[in-house]
Amino acid sequence: MNRTSKVTAAVGAISMSILLVAAGSGADEPKAAQAIDPEAVAAVERMGAYLKTLPAYSVRAETATDEVLIAGPKVQYGGAIDATYRAPDGLWMRVVRDERDDQQFFYDGKSLSLWIEAKQSWASVATTGTLPETITLVESKYDVTFPLGDLVAGAVLNTLLRDVKAGIVIGTGRVAGVECDHLGFHQDGADWQLWVEKGERPLPRKLVITTLGEPSQPQHSEVLTWDLSPKIDAATFSFTPPAGAQRIEIAERQAAKAAAVTKKAVAKKEVK
Repeated sequence: MNRTSKVTAAVGAISMSILLVAAGSGADEPKAAQAIDPEAVAAVERMGAYLKTLPAYSVRAETATDEVLIAGPKVQYGGAIDATYRAPDGLWMRVVRDERDDQQFFYDGKSLSLWIEAKQSWASVATTGTLPETITLVESKYDVTFPLGDLVAGAVLNTLLRDVKAGIVIGTGRVAGVECDHLGFHQDGADWQLWVEKGERPLPRKLVITTLGEPSQPQHSEVLTWDLSPKIDAATFSFTPPAGAQRIEIAERQAAKAAAVTKKAVAKKEVK
């Protein structure tokens, strides 16, 4: 079945655009500032500062993503994201989701590679920089999103709240038995909730994003489990394409948008 819309992960996802307070001006500025609880901002800042201190970690996110079909029903797909990171520029990530081919990402500080085993296809983009910088750069240029990576990169780069217009501390919640600060934020087009572990390890433990532009308000959620002492193999972040694998090109974002508009118009004609 054709699908007309989806909730993406930060990651985006997402693509997950979870973002900082837009600066107001004139008489509206004090009102905008009061709409965001300083304690909610402080909790996000603590999380970002803590993530910066971690030399390495592995994290697993159990995901659930709503999609709205052309015929109207809202359906939900499950998935999982497994990622291993080593500072400053090592990443391996596997993204698994119902009805889609599994994808793996590799970043070794020199290039970012994508491997789709089911299609025996791979792509690679030459880039350098820390992992958060690379995620931001690649997402801005190419039609690539990093589920989970958006959340972590945004926290580390202090851009997670950039477009937020309202934010509160909802209270205390538990995620898999871990006591967390439960935060809520609003920005144009989306509401999102974040659960941050209390205490000395302010790790993100759960994320829920609600898309407001659809009448059925589809959601994307991630529940995160962390390992802060992972065993990392020397070849974890390197990718060598197998013999016979087909190299593909990653579409640049503007071209991808144009193709998506055309595909959507064709789908609507088919329904008629």
